[in-house]
Amino acid sequence: MKKAKFKIGRTSNNLRTFKNAEMDWFFKRTLEYTNSGGADIGDCLSVVDSIKERDIETWIDAWEELGTRVEKDAKDSLKRDHKISSRDAYLRASNYYRAAEYAAVPTHPRFHDLWKRSRDCFHKASSLFEPAIQIIDVPFEGKKLPAYFWTPNDSGEKRPTMFSVGGNDSSGEEVWFWGAQAAIDRGYNFFTFEFPGHRGTVHLYPDCVKRHDMEVPFSAAFDVLEKLPGVDERIALSGYSFGGYVVSRVAIFEERVKALIPSTPLIDVIGAQKVMLEKNKIPLRILAWLTELKMKRSPLMKSMMYLAMWNSGHGQEYSARAVIDAMLAENPNKWCLRDKMHEITCPTLALAGENEGKLLLDQTREFYESISSKKKDLYIFSLKNDGSDDHCQLDNRTSANRVIFDWLDEVFKRN
Repeated sequence: MKKAKFKIGRTSNNLRTFKNAEMDWFFKRTLEYTNSGGADIGDCLSVVDSIKERDIETWIDAWEELGTRVEKDAKDSLKRDHKISSRDAYLRASNYYRAAEYAAVPTHPRFHDLWKRSRDCFHKASSLFEPAIQIIDVPFEGKKLPAYFWTPNDSGEKRPTMFSVGGNDSSGEEVWFWGAQAAIDRGYNFFTFEFPGHRGTVHLYPDCVKRHDMEVPFSAAFDVLEKLPGVDERIALSGYSFGGYVVSRVAIFEERVKALIPSTPLIDVIGAQKVMLEKNKIPLRILAWLTELKMKRSPLMKSMMYLAMWNSGHGQEYSARAVIDAMLAENPNKWCLRDKMHEITCPTLALAGENEGKLLLDQTREFYESISSKKKDLYIFSLKNDGSDDHCQLDNRTSANRVIFDWLDEVFKRN
């Protein structure tokens, strides 16, 4: 298997449904939620022939049409009081609308509507679970940041909680697909919220963008969580992708984090980006031109980069050169944990995929070696041993949840 030396990698195990690597990976990412009720193979395969790889509108149209069809199924089942069938269809529709919205840049006329339809379908599914998934607001600086809480039953019995968050481009609903059912099946509560810069938050509040002091909004989330019925002091905090950096920073300041699980534990966000620029050894104006050409050929990459600009507070400055200039203008010290990592003392499980690239794997190992936790473990997933080598273990969440919750059961002495 050919390894990426410096770039940030993903999986080496692609479906090859599409020739474009970004489109193929995101198609797989959408399909992978079959095990948590967010997709079905036949549904996903039904859109393939409708999509032209260079025409992003065909991707948006295809997934929106699929979401509309499945949402209609959900409504029809609910009218006849078939609640489980309705719930299952609403979950899938939510994921399919999310796939459509992901491809729409923030200035796209359907960008907000598709996100709202995805969220609304998830909300309708939430009420059909037993017990229901609670839709919660986290009050913060005059805003109400969206959150979800789910518990195995309504007994009020005190139990540990998995507090999980996403990264740069995930939605709160997608985070639920990653590990909520796994938590419930093992007797844990599950909680997630969308911090400043997270997809749902910036849809609701365009000015609520990423900030370096994430411990501040997370403190507000912990204030809400610790008052919910059935929550005790055993709170594990997990974060994925950029969320791996976020939760690592939060654990430095927040004493209520009793176990930490970053995947992948970024420690120097701007430094990593600058290393990637330096390794290219290409003048910036040429690099910008090449990036624009690549985005033209890969419109899903363009949508991801434009979202990153938007949720970082750079408004309408959508161009490759604007992305590069914004990156270089950032104060690297604001987005680096290197001088504070030793202050992490809670039990910690650092996760990464073997194909994520040397840059991320080096940061993962540096994180592991630098923290002061007496109980700390490092787990690198591989296709050979785990059936997973992807970023955030998206290609095998079952395997990831086995590693995470087996470790957490031992930390919280639940065996």
